[in-house]
Amino acid sequence: MWRLTRWASPRLGRWSPTDRRSSQLKGYSIAFLTVLLALLLTLLLWQLHRLNSIYPLFLAAVMVSSWYGGLNPGLLATFLSAIVCAYFLLLPFHSLAVTGFSVIGLVQFVLVAVLITLLNTALREARSQAQKNARAAQQNYESLRQIQDTLRQSEERYRLLIEGVTNYAIFMLDPNGNFTSWNIGAERILGYQEAEIIGQPFERIFSPEAIERGQPQQALTKAVTEGFSKENRLHLRKDSTFFWAHCVITPLRDENGNLRGFSKIMQDITERKQAEEEKEQLLLREQAARAVSEAAQSAAEAANRSKDEFLAIVSHELRTPMTAIIGWAGMLQTGALDEAKVTLALEIIERNANLQMQLIEDLLDISRIVRGELSLSIDLVDLVEVITAAIEVVQSLADAKSIQIETILDTSIEKISGDSDRLQQVVLNLLTNAIKFTPNDGRIKVQLSKEVGSEEEFSQPSILNYVQIQVSDTGKGISADFLPHVFERFCQADSSHTRSDKGLGLGLAIARHVVELHGGTIQAQSQGIGQGATFTVKLPILEESRGESLSPLSPPSPSSPNPLTNLRVLVVDDEADVRQWITAVLEESGATVSTFSSTRQALEALEELHPDVLISDIGMPGEDGYALMRKIREIEAERGGRIPAVALTGYARVEDYKEALAAGFQLHIAKPVRAAELIAVVASLGKMSDKI
Repeated sequence: MWRLTRWASPRLGRWSPTDRRSSQLKGYSIAFLTVLLALLLTLLLWQLHRLNSIYPLFLAAVMVSSWYGGLNPGLLATFLSAIVCAYFLLLPFHSLAVTGFSVIGLVQFVLVAVLITLLNTALREARSQAQKNARAAQQNYESLRQIQDTLRQSEERYRLLIEGVTNYAIFMLDPNGNFTSWNIGAERILGYQEAEIIGQPFERIFSPEAIERGQPQQALTKAVTEGFSKENRLHLRKDSTFFWAHCVITPLRDENGNLRGFSKIMQDITERKQAEEEKEQLLLREQAARAVSEAAQSAAEAANRSKDEFLAIVSHELRTPMTAIIGWAGMLQTGALDEAKVTLALEIIERNANLQMQLIEDLLDISRIVRGELSLSIDLVDLVEVITAAIEVVQSLADAKSIQIETILDTSIEKISGDSDRLQQVVLNLLTNAIKFTPNDGRIKVQLSKEVGSEEEFSQPSILNYVQIQVSDTGKGISADFLPHVFERFCQADSSHTRSDKGLGLGLAIARHVVELHGGTIQAQSQGIGQGATFTVKLPILEESRGESLSPLSPPSPSSPNPLTNLRVLVVDDEADVRQWITAVLEESGATVSTFSSTRQALEALEELHPDVLISDIGMPGEDGYALMRKIREIEAERGGRIPAVALTGYARVEDYKEALAAGFQLHIAKPVRAAELIAVVASLGKMSDKI
């Protein structure tokens, strides 16, 4: 029965309404069939022998119907049994009118049948409920077993996962922060075995500095407060080495929300951190290289613009005096000028030629400065004389603009060590600049004083005393934007075509370099446009020192009208105009001049003419002046091998001067040269040959 119940109960639970109707019909059918069967058996038994009671078989029919069909089939079987008994088995037969004791028996039958039906129905429902309970218990059992299997499998997978993960350190902490579990990854990363770390405090894997700052407790508190804690930080291994780790701490709570502990997952990211740092450094280097490249490109573009502007200015500054020179020279050639105009023309030509010479000298000085070859001829210098001489040079320029030059010079200042010519060049540049930018009827003040300074002012800390040259004017002033650039090469406040002030913008740059070569400083000050400017030069007072200059000392000026009388001069230059000019100048001074355009002609003439002095250019086609001089020095003295010689050339660098002396020249003079200087040089060479 229990097996039948187990087999039937699931299916009963799954019956549809149609199945239920079919079951009810079957129950009613059983009631009819059992009552019919009871009737037939009772009639059969009645014929065989008279029965004491006709109801037992009908009670059995009610019992069967109520057991298998339920309440309704049982009641139906009771009703049918009562009808059948009353009609077929109780007097009067074949009538439902039951009388006498038959009624009592029938009523008893009905009551017993109903009781049986009710009892069977209760038993049937109890059985059904028991089946349901059994089925539910079975389902619960199966479900529990599945849950247990699932939990066991999950625990096994978790155990395998935790124990099998070697790239991550995974461990548990109790609410107090002590280790309660430890996986293989934690052993590999942190170096502790499970037996030696379980029960130890969380602080074990932190550095002493981190513990002192309370970082372990802060991480746990953050996890409790925010639900988790995630960070990258340095941790400490068992062997006391540090490593970078990505850490996630999660609080563990029960169903009531009570804290049961913490779980922590840790990944070693040291290599990734190093890669990120290397990548960041590479990025910074790339950015720096890009910035340098962009800066270099910007600087190159700015340099190209400056070069173009400078070349345009140089072209303008060189062409302007040439226009005056060529123009007045052409008018002189016509012979149509009177004596006054001739004098004016010569003055203009000389002034513009001197201007061109100054421009060329400035360019050469800048070239020497760039190459670091600008040298000084150190001697004792009287700054009062230097300033006075510079003022005499520019006085005519100041008078032309009615500018008053006021001087306040301390004549008690002792001489200082320096290059007199270069210091005069500095003062000249400052005065020329002041005159250029000062309007008519303006004032310029030049002061010379001795001051006491601080150790920070000069490159030599022991220098405390210095002389100060200050040139101030009432001119147009310097804007605040341009003031930091005033001493830069080729830098002008106005480099446009409409500027009113001419020049290359080199004077102040040369002045600064010369002052710095003397160990001094130069500064510019101005309150702004229209407020004038003040330039201050500070030169340290050093102990007396003397040095030898690379440039030769200027020879003494001749005292007689014809200082070169009877002196034979050999001139070698490939430029016919230069040869003609030298010939005219020297012949006016009494010399006998022979000119040649090549080295070969000069060597032939040397043995034939026996000249007393040689003037030779350097840059010539075929063989240059150095080659000529070397060949001459290889000749015997009787044939002219010791003739005094000067190199007159456009190559004016320091190395050109050294190479000229090494080749055998006594002197090196840079073109262009004034007539008086040329006569003095030739005269000094004539004295060397004992001809003067």
